[in-house]
Amino acid sequence: MATSIPPHNLGEIINGTLALIENKDIKIKDLMKHIPGPDFPTGGVIIGKDIIKQGYNKGRGSFKIRGEIAIESLKNGRERLVITSIPYQVNKSVLNERIAQLVREKKIEGIRDIRDESNREGIRVSIDLRSGVEPETVKRQLYKNTQIESSFGFNTLAIVDGKPETCNLKDFLTNFLSFREDVVVKKTKFDLQKAEERAHILIGLSVSVENLDKVIKIIRSSKTPDDAKKSILQTKWKINKSKKLITLVESKKSNSLYSLSELQVNAILELRLQKLTALGINEIEVEIKKLAELITKFKKIISSKKELLKVISEELKNIKEKYSLPRRTKIIDAVLNYDIEETIQKQSVLITVTLQGYIKRGSLNNVKTQKRGGKGKTGITTRNEDSVVQTLSVNTHTSVLFFSTEGLVYRIKAWKIPEGSSASKGKSLFNILPLKNHQSISSIMPFPEDDSELKNYQIIFATAQGKVRKNSLEDFSSINAAGKIAMKLDNNDKIVGVKICKDDQDVILSTKLGKCIRFESKKLRVFKGRSSKGIKGIVLGPSDQIVSLSIIDNDKNLKNKKMSKDDKSEIKAKERYILSITENGFGKKTSHTDYRVTNRGGKGIIGIINSPRNGNISSSFPVFEGDEILISTNKGRVIRVAVKEIRTAGRNTQGVRIIKLTGEEKVVSADKIDDNLV
Repeated sequence: MATSIPPHNLGEIINGTLALIENKDIKIKDLMKHIPGPDFPTGGVIIGKDIIKQGYNKGRGSFKIRGEIAIESLKNGRERLVITSIPYQVNKSVLNERIAQLVREKKIEGIRDIRDESNREGIRVSIDLRSGVEPETVKRQLYKNTQIESSFGFNTLAIVDGKPETCNLKDFLTNFLSFREDVVVKKTKFDLQKAEERAHILIGLSVSVENLDKVIKIIRSSKTPDDAKKSILQTKWKINKSKKLITLVESKKSNSLYSLSELQVNAILELRLQKLTALGINEIEVEIKKLAELITKFKKIISSKKELLKVISEELKNIKEKYSLPRRTKIIDAVLNYDIEETIQKQSVLITVTLQGYIKRGSLNNVKTQKRGGKGKTGITTRNEDSVVQTLSVNTHTSVLFFSTEGLVYRIKAWKIPEGSSASKGKSLFNILPLKNHQSISSIMPFPEDDSELKNYQIIFATAQGKVRKNSLEDFSSINAAGKIAMKLDNNDKIVGVKICKDDQDVILSTKLGKCIRFESKKLRVFKGRSSKGIKGIVLGPSDQIVSLSIIDNDKNLKNKKMSKDDKSEIKAKERYILSITENGFGKKTSHTDYRVTNRGGKGIIGIINSPRNGNISSSFPVFEGDEILISTNKGRVIRVAVKEIRTAGRNTQGVRIIKLTGEEKVVSADKIDDNLV
C-alpha cells in the first residue's frame, strides 16, 4: 500500500476547499477551475490537461513534467539553450552529467559547452551550441534522452474511516473538510471547558469579594486552613451584586444565596490581597464578561454546522493570506512530440565515406558546378593511407542503408550523420553504427521515403565477383539497431552495388576493365531468403571485377510503338545515356540504345576502352542530358559537372578529361545528383 500525491499550490487548494464549503454538490470540473493541477516547488511545465483531469477523476494516473528551456541568441551568431527549471525530484548535478555523457557518446550532436550558472535567484544551466545547429533539435533530444522531461505517477490513496481508499479530487477535499470539522469541534470543546472552568473560578472570587468581611472573619476564627475551607463550603452567600455575572456564565437559575464549590474555595484561599482592591474587582468583572462571550461563541460553533464551516473558512483564508505563493509550474496542452526530424530542414546533402571508415555530411550547395576538366575542390580531408570510397547525394530526411563487407545492412537517417566542414575528416563509422573491428562499409544506398510503395519495388545486389541477387524491397523495410543480414558473401568478395528496381527495368553491370552487360531485371527470380550468395550476373575475365550496378528503363514499349516526328523529338530530348568515368579522370557518355539487352551470365560488351591513359573504370551509370554528376577522388576532392559538358561518344572510345588529377590521385566514386532531393 503506497500513496504518491504531488505537491499543490496552497492558495489553489484553499480556494477549492472554500468552493466545496459553499457548494457541497460541486463537480470535479468546477473544482479544477480553482485547482488546475499540481504545482511543484521546482517549477517546470506539466504536459497534458486531459491527463490531469483523468487523474483527478480516478484518483490515479501519470503525467509528464518538463523543465523549461529557453533559447538565447548570441552576438557571434550562435545560439544558446538555457535550462531555467527542472522537474521535481530531479538532481541538477546528475542531469548536467547525463547531458555531458550524451555529448561524449555522440548521442547528442551540436553542443559546444555546458555551464552551471545557478545561484540564489534560481536555476540556470547554459548550453552553448555549435554554429549552424538547430536549437529546437537539441531541445527535443534533451527531452527524449535526459530527465529534463520525466514522469510523475500519482496515487491519491488515503485512510478513510480506518480503511485505505483511493480518492478523487472531490473525495479528498471532502475527507479533509471532515477531518478539519472533527479537529475544530474537539478544539472548541476543549476551549469551552477551559473557559467555563475559568469563569467558575472568577464567579467564586466575585462572590467572596462581595462578602469579603464575612470571609475574613471565618478565616480568622478558624484554627486550620481545612477548618476555614469547611466553613466557607457550608456557608450560603448573598449574591446581590454577583447575580448578574452568574447569569452570564451559568445557565441555571440563581436565587439570592450561592454555595461555593471546592475549586472556588481553593481559589479564594489562594487569592492575593492585591486582588481585593477596586482595580482587581473590576478586572474580575471584565474577564467574566469576555469569557461569557467566548462560551456563547464556542457553544454556537459546536451546535451549528454553519458556524463550524465559517470558522474553518476563516482559518483557511488567514492561512492563504499569510503563506500562499504564486503558482510556479505551468500547465500546457501540448502534444508530446519527439519527432526530431520535423525540426530538420529538408535540404540536399553530400555524404562521404572513406576506406578507413570515416563519414561526414555536408551541404551540396557548397559544391559549385564547374566546367569539365577542372580540379574540383576539397570535399574531405583524408589521413595517410586513407581514401574516399563512395559519395552519395541525398536529402536530410532520406534513410540511408549501409552495406558492410560482412554482408550486413544498417539503416540511419541522413541528418543523423555528423555534419562537417570541407576541411574536416569526418567522424568514425564505429561511433555511428555497431560495426565490428574487421568490418567496413562497401556500399551505401538511399531508401525510399514512401513506405506504401515498397511492395512495387525490388532490391538488386551486385558483388565484386559478378554475383547478383534480387529480393523484395519489403524485406529491408525494418532494420533494427544491430543491423540485419543482407547477403551471404564468399571469401574476398564484397557488395559493390545495391539498387532499387521494378520488373519493367533493365540491369547494367560494369567492370573495372571496361566490360558491361545489360539484361532484364524480370528475368532475375526474387529470392525469398537474405542469406543466399546470389547467382552469376556476368562472366569476369582474369583480375576483373564489378565496379558499378545500374538500373535503366527498358525500350520494349518504344520499339513496338508507332511514333510521330514530335514524339521522336521528345524522346531524343529525354534520351538517357550511360556515363562511364575512369580512375584517371576521363569519361564519356554513350546512348543507352548502344547497350543491347542480352541474357544474364554472358561475358558482356565493351563499355569504354580501358587504356593506360584512362586506367581502370571507376563508375558507370545512366544519366540525362540535363543532369549533374559528382566525382570524388581518393584524396578527398570533389567536382560537380553538368552532363552536357561531357562529350557523347560510342562504346569503343576513350572519352575526354573530366577532372584534372595530380600525382597518385585516382577517381574512386561518381554519382548522379538526384533531381528529387528536396
